[in-house]
Amino acid sequence: MVIGKLKGGQRRGGAAIETAVVMIPVCLVFFGVFQYGRLLMDWNILNNAAREGCRYALVNNTASTISTDVQTLVTSKMGKEIASFSNFTVTVSGTHLGVSTAVNNLVAGDLITVTVSGKYLFMSLPMIPTPTLTINSSVTMVCEGAN
Repeated sequence: MVIGKLKGGQRRGGAAIETAVVMIPVCLVFFGVFQYGRLLMDWNILNNAAREGCRYALVNNTASTISTDVQTLVTSKMGKEIASFSNFTVTVSGTHLGVSTAVNNLVAGDLITVTVSGKYLFMSLPMIPTPTLTINSSVTMVCEGAN
C-alpha cells in the first residue's frame, strides 16, 4: 500500500493552530507585565502627590481652607492618572501630644498627616476578571510653623 506524500500547502492549518496556542499565553504575559508596570507607575504618582500635599500642609497649616487646598493640590499632582482610581479621597489630620487635633491649631513640633487612598482600576480584558486593589499612601511630617 502506498501512502501519498504531503504537499507543502497541507500543513498550513496545523501551523495556524500551533501559533494560536502559543500566542494566547504570550499575550497574557505581555498584558500582565504591562498592567504591573502601570500599577507601579500610578502608585508612585499617588505617593508623590501625598508627599507634595503634606509639604503644602506644613507651610500653610494656619489657613482656614487647608483641607480643600491640600485636596486640590493632590488632585492636580495626580493629573490624568486620577482616572485610574475610583473612590479617591484625601484627608488631612494633625496630632498634638498624641491627640488628634485640627490642623489649624497645631504648633511647632506637632505632626501633620496627609492620607491619600483610592481603589485602583485595572484595565479590563474581555472575558478575564480583573481584581480590585485599594491603594493608600500616608505621609506624616513635623510641623515647623506655629499658630
